[in-house]
Amino acid sequence: MPRHLRSLTLAAALAAWAPPLPAEAAAVGTGLLSHRAFYRLSLAESDSASGLARVRGALVLEWRASCDGWLSQQRLGFVADADDGPGFAYDVRFSSWESADRTQLSFSVRSFDGPTMQEEFRGSAKLRGPGEAGEVSYSLPKAEEKPLPAGTIFPTEHVSDIIAAARAGERVLSRQVFDGSGEDALTRATAVIGSAKPATGTDGSEETSWPVSLAYFPITGDDALPQFELSFNLSEGGVMSNVRLDYGDFTLAAALEKLEPLPKPDCP
Repeated sequence: MPRHLRSLTLAAALAAWAPPLPAEAAAVGTGLLSHRAFYRLSLAESDSASGLARVRGALVLEWRASCDGWLSQQRLGFVADADDGPGFAYDVRFSSWESADRTQLSFSVRSFDGPTMQEEFRGSAKLRGPGEAGEVSYSLPKAEEKPLPAGTIFPTEHVSDIIAAARAGERVLSRQVFDGSGEDALTRATAVIGSAKPATGTDGSEETSWPVSLAYFPITGDDALPQFELSFNLSEGGVMSNVRLDYGDFTLAAALEKLEPLPKPDCP
């Protein structure tokens, strides 16, 4: 059964309106679409260790710009059938808020095995300033605090960096990201970005798309294998397609079936 949730946190962040950027990079990440996206899940690959024969499910991502930051609601759920023996049902729900200055993140994540909740994480993280160290305070599953080292960023800034790198023609980008996805929520995320290619925007206009592959590694230790891998095509509007979620012994495909643009907030 999958344990890593970065598929959700990153995918939702890719739908965000871009955060404020320095003047010299003001054009980077602008014009992205705040939206709700619906994906159909199916089994793309499976090895003998998983024993899975088929998967049926859905992924729904909502990212809504607010006057003081960004609100995210996400849900991934599927039923997996095994070749021999019982399958399982999986459901994970994630919500978060990020401040506009990119220094605060509050998060809540719950995972279910069928009707039974397996894990719940809730808390908030705060950096002393962009690029500076900070702390994360968990309220669930138990009250505790952990340090966040200097250089830590949150998902929205991570996505802004990926888009800026893609537009600049860079091929590899590595960042230290805290996404609130559980007890191992601080990772080294390495993105490999492919060549730009034409794409069609939600209004029928032409835009650019990039193939992106992401691998998440532990911050500590010298583990050469990633904890989780994710790949997708990313349009200039921030819409993902051809998504693949690699959990190790099986891979899910997420096909975009419906996209609902969301209005900008009416801020004073």
